[in-house]
Amino acid sequence: MADQQPGVTQLALFPVAAPAPPATPSPPSQPPRSLGQAIAAYCDHLAAAGRAAHTVRSTAFDLAALLAQLGNCPLVEIQPGHLTAHLRWLRDAKRNRPASLRRKIATLKGFFRHAVTAGWLPADPAAELTYPAPPPPRLAALTPDEVEAVVAASLADPVWHALVLLLLDTGLKRDELLALRPTDLYLAPDPAQSRITVRHTQQAKRLRRRTLPLTPRCHAALARMLTIPWPSPTLFQLSVRGVNFVVETVGKRAGLQRIRRLTPEMLRDTFAVRAMQQRVAIEQARARAGATPAELDELHTQHDREIAALLGISRYSEMPARYRAAALAMLPPPD
Repeated sequence: MADQQPGVTQLALFPVAAPAPPATPSPPSQPPRSLGQAIAAYCDHLAAAGRAAHTVRSTAFDLAALLAQLGNCPLVEIQPGHLTAHLRWLRDAKRNRPASLRRKIATLKGFFRHAVTAGWLPADPAAELTYPAPPPPRLAALTPDEVEAVVAASLADPVWHALVLLLLDTGLKRDELLALRPTDLYLAPDPAQSRITVRHTQQAKRLRRRTLPLTPRCHAALARMLTIPWPSPTLFQLSVRGVNFVVETVGKRAGLQRIRRLTPEMLRDTFAVRAMQQRVAIEQARARAGATPAELDELHTQHDREIAALLGISRYSEMPARYRAAALAMLPPPD
């Protein structure tokens, strides 16, 4: 084959395809501007990300409530105050319980966090929303029959018997019980005059010093247990686990069916509920006698403060209200 001459273009064996014209770029999708558009886009995003169908439905349901209350407003106009008002509406008007509110707050946070990440919003209006506290556990106060069963089950051991009655009849905290000294007791010849002074704790830093009356049976149990001189500086030579073991074992021996595991806190709660029942009965008697609402409110406040003082807790604690609710639930229905 002859050499290619300068300036002569060699023909290709196969025709070369002309280069394709540059593709026209598709216009970028417009971010959603209204709340309704954003909700639809967010639910589509969840479905495309493989989220479970029930999760997408639940999210759409929760956000539909926001849309129903705020209307199809511009997304950028939604402020933290709007979301706070929405949650208040769910709680007060729609009677949503804490568990439902917690789920809906999580939905709002996820939705607006995605809106910021996707560039729909410059700032997250849901960032400062706080979850409601979970409801406190239900009080497990013993019934009168259960109390008698527990007391009877502790009789075999003088120390156990005195320990159980101190928790049941004075409402001591476990920490206060373990710090008791013989000098904190005053066992008078007349059991009605006997008392105990709470002035030490074992581990707790805060103590509300108080003097509590002893019931006749608690007086008798302590007199049975004590010997002179007492061999140790504290009344009970037990650890925290030791107190828990004693109370749990007594509960098992009592054959309690309703309560799986008896604890010192349950005995303290039982004392508080019984003390509140006595005061609620007084309030009801005063109401039947014609006391005014203002007089009953004052009596109510006085009784709550008395319970707080007996237990050594703050007068502003929510516990007296919880004990009152439990006491009312346990009172027999009116005739």
